[in-house]
Amino acid sequence: MWSKDKRIQDELGLASSTSVFASGLSMTGEIHSKSDIRIEGEIKGIIVTKKKLVVSQSGCIHGDVWAQEICVMGEVQGNLNVQGLARLTGSSKVRGEIISSSIEIEGGADFEGIVKKVDHNQRTEPVLKELKMIKLTTSASRVAMAKQAGER
Repeated sequence: MWSKDKRIQDELGLASSTSVFASGLSMTGEIHSKSDIRIEGEIKGIIVTKKKLVVSQSGCIHGDVWAQEICVMGEVQGNLNVQGLARLTGSSKVRGEIISSSIEIEGGADFEGIVKKVDHNQRTEPVLKELKMIKLTTSASRVAMAKQAGER
């Protein structure tokens, strides 16, 4: 009896420590997590997790990723910065740079990019850049900028 209760508690603990972005979900923005993440929908933006990221076959990421470990079964268009294992399954499609201490690419995986090995003790942190806003106040300045662009 105790083992059944323990198994249920373990399953509940696992379920509560994984964030799931379900199939059909489309989101734009940054995701920061201290727990595991499973992507089944579409994410446009940066993903940062201290744990494992799983991109399911229906999952799609358009943006850079920082994770402890990653398993890609779906699509990623962006750079993968992984401290541990970066695994691309046979159904994966990845476009971008992979920086990892360990990589596994299964037969059938569709990968186009660069692979860089990094020491597992070296910490890779996301570098988030601020967006610069351009303010145009008058139509005269717009005309001047258009003329400058045409002269180049």
